[in-house]
Amino acid sequence: MFSSTRLKKFVFSIALVLFAPLSWVAQTEDDANPIQAALSKKLLAIETFQAKFSQLAITQSGETEVSQSGRILFDRSGKFLWAVSQPFEQYVLVTDDTMRVYDPDLEQLTISEFESESQASFASLILTSSTEILDDFYIEFEDNQYTLLPKSQGQDFVRLKIIFEDDTLSVIEILDHFNTVNQFKFSNVETNSPIDSEEFELDIPEDTEIVDQRPKSTDENTDQDE
Repeated sequence: MFSSTRLKKFVFSIALVLFAPLSWVAQTEDDANPIQAALSKKLLAIETFQAKFSQLAITQSGETEVSQSGRILFDRSGKFLWAVSQPFEQYVLVTDDTMRVYDPDLEQLTISEFESESQASFASLILTSSTEILDDFYIEFEDNQYTLLPKSQGQDFVRLKIIFEDDTLSVIEILDHFNTVNQFKFSNVETNSPIDSEEFELDIPEDTEIVDQRPKSTDENTDQDE
């Protein structure tokens, strides 16, 4: 099974692309980097994004296989849904500061806080406006492709590419530390079309096991002790 940990890493990479420009703007104002400015302009124009996706995994030996397919929904107000339909159902929903991972086959819903400190370090770009984080990356541009390269070790990817077609986000490509290229291609793209809030809700059966990993408040712990 495609592990939840691995799925979350991919989702963070995709979310990085969509959420990050809010932090990139501040960096651009300070450094007047024309590449960052151009990329920020393209991504900041995306208020909502919905599309079908297919993931191609290309190994170091050149073997290619379709690993996932499904649907992505994004709203800059703070909502993000990654819904896998093939090879099996799996969902990652981010709303505000909460992440829900639902595995229908396992009949399990995992709930956790979505905080930069508790996730992979590059995920900090999703939720913070700190310009210091961008110092960890080189950003290059060639042939309508933007490439993010970590300056030091510690990231979950070696390289991340953002590819546009006629100003429409079309491909996100991630090179991991196993020299596997994970290429996410988007089709049936709709940019800046209204998305009903109900689209960001998960249909969870009553008998689903719920694993809540969020820290409990002091009051809750006290009640349990009593």
